[in-house]
Amino acid sequence: MTTDRHRLRRRLLLGSAPIVAAVLILAAKLASVAVVDDSAVTDYANRDTAALSDDVAILRQFNVIEPNRTSYAGGSLAVLQHRLHDADREFGRALAQTPADQSCPVRINLELIRETLGDQAAAAGDRDAAVRQYTAARDAVTHAPTNCFAGNADADAERRRIRAEALPRLDAKIAETGPPPTAPPPPPPPAAPPPPPPPAAGDATSTLPPPLPPPDGADPLQGLQRILRDAAR
Repeated sequence: MTTDRHRLRRRLLLGSAPIVAAVLILAAKLASVAVVDDSAVTDYANRDTAALSDDVAILRQFNVIEPNRTSYAGGSLAVLQHRLHDADREFGRALAQTPADQSCPVRINLELIRETLGDQAAAAGDRDAAVRQYTAARDAVTHAPTNCFAGNADADAERRRIRAEALPRLDAKIAETGPPPTAPPPPPPPAAPPPPPPPAAGDATSTLPPPLPPPDGADPLQGLQRILRDAAR
């Protein structure tokens, strides 16, 4: 009987060994993710792109519990490397993975990134792209939790002001960067000059032909009289 009990206990231990190993591995991963997550915050604050890049690579491999943190770290790395479009995609992914009532930090980053992209497009003369980015930034603000932007209590006075003024600032930029006003139509062409008035009745200068040239350089009147006299003969 004792031997049978030992055999049963051994079988149970052997059967549960994979489960115990999996739990231990998962616990190790979670501990590693927590350490790397803290390291990512420090590396970002220190602007250490090489270390932050390593942190992001580890998080992408092991962080299956909170993928929004991985996307957030990836967006932070892209910002440090001046890859703003990549940062926009990473933070957009993080926003989709974050509960709405906890989305304020992600939305702040999205607003600033999109506003900066809009400023760059406006400086390059691309009005359409600028308005698209400003509008996307505005969307991040208007759907944020209460007191995320207006009414925020950021400990840093400058950050508090930037966040509080985000919506009116974006509205002003959209208004300034929108399509230019339509040019007024060109003035009509000048009217054609009126036709000259008909000659007045009895105006001999307008109805009679010019006098004939005088023969042999004589007086014109004498020449005309002579022609008329000859015609009457």
